[in-house]
Parts: sequence; structure tokens; C-alpha cells
Amino acid sequence: MAELKGGILLADRYTLRRLLGATADVEVWLAADRVTRADVALKILVSGSGRQDALRREWQLCLRLMHAHIVRVFEFHEADTATHGASFSLQFIDGPAIDVLAGAPLHDVLPPIALVADALRYAHGKDIVHRDIKASNVLLDANGAPYVIDFGVAAVHGEVRGGGSLIAASPESLAGEPPAPPDDIFALGGLLYELVSGRSPWSSSAPEQDIRDREPPKLAAADG
Repeated sequence: MAELKGGILLADRYTLRRLLGATADVEVWLAADRVTRADVALKILVSGSGRQDALRREWQLCLRLMHAHIVRVFEFHEADTATHGASFSLQFIDGPAIDVLAGAPLHDVLPPIALVADALRYAHGKDIVHRDIKASNVLLDANGAPYVIDFGVAAVHGEVRGGGSLIAASPESLAGEPPAPPDDIFALGGLLYELVSGRSPWSSSAPEQDIRDREPPKLAAADG
């Protein structure tokens, strides 16, 4: 497959503008949609043809989710092996990750976290567990409204799946139990702790042991 770069036209529809993020297998680009004349994010498989089924599965899971604070997905496009891998388009959120609020006053932190909690409540009602709730997977738009993104390792409740970030793991998931809604709630608690205190509840040297066995220090705001 050709290297992706700004100005390339994909699926005879999307003109790539700039790279938003990347992993070993996937790149996410800001793209101009010729059909809708709107900006979209385009999640594109860049390596490993065997990953196409996983990308399609992510898209299909996200199609089930219609919530104001979960990023919307649009169309799936098959791979063109000469130019690009499989891809799907999704809502472009033009804003930073929620960790820009780290250390901010509680009245700035709690409202967006409450909206994220409601988005997770909705997803859990659809039997979908996100499994990777962390700061980089919650974006804020220009009005400060949060959006949960990246369902790449999401699972149907009870389904055995790998992947996910250690910072978003629960003690139960580390013990090998099937994904369940409390995993996301535990991760959301860790994210809230980070935003309120300005630091992770887990040490950088032994996060897995901390998650399994350690209770984070109390926040100063919780005393008295």
C-alpha cells in the first residue's frame, strides 16, 4: 500500500488533510468529504490485511451507538490494496483530550465527566464495554462537550477479548475475567482522580500491581 499523505484522495471521496493519530496498524486522518462537504475523521488500516475484520467489527459495534457524547461513525470502505487499506469515516471532534482539565476546579471537571458516565451507561445498555477509558479517548469539542472515541478494543459484555491500555484496566480484567461494565466504571474513576489531582492514581513504575492491590491516596478535596 502507498504511504498516506496530505492531498491524497481515498475511496474517490475523501481528501486527506492532516494526520490526527496513529498506531502500528491504523492511522486516523482529518479528511474533507467531497459528498457531504464536511470534515470527517478517517480511520484507515495501514498494515496487516488480517486486521480488516477487526476494523469492520469496530465500525459495526459503533453503528449501534447513537449518543450525544459518543463519536458517531458513518461509512465503511473496503481496501484498495494498490492505494490504501480498509477504512471508515467518523465524526471529527476538533478539540483536545480531556486531560487539558487536569487540576482544574471541580466545577469544570465534574460536568464533562458526568456526560462521559452517561455515555458509558448508554453503551452498557447496548451490551458494549469500551475497555479503554482514558484521557486520550475522551475528546472535548470547541464548547467543552466530551466525546468518547476509539472502540477498537471494545467487547460485547462477557466476550473474551485482549488489548486495551494498562491504565484503563480493572483488577477483574487483570485477573482474566470477561469484560463487564464495572471495568469501564473503574477506569472512569481513575480518569476522574487524574483530572482532580493532576496525577494518575497509579505509580508509573508498578501500575499493574497498584491496580490489583493498592488503594490510591485520598484526594485532599475529599478530606474534612
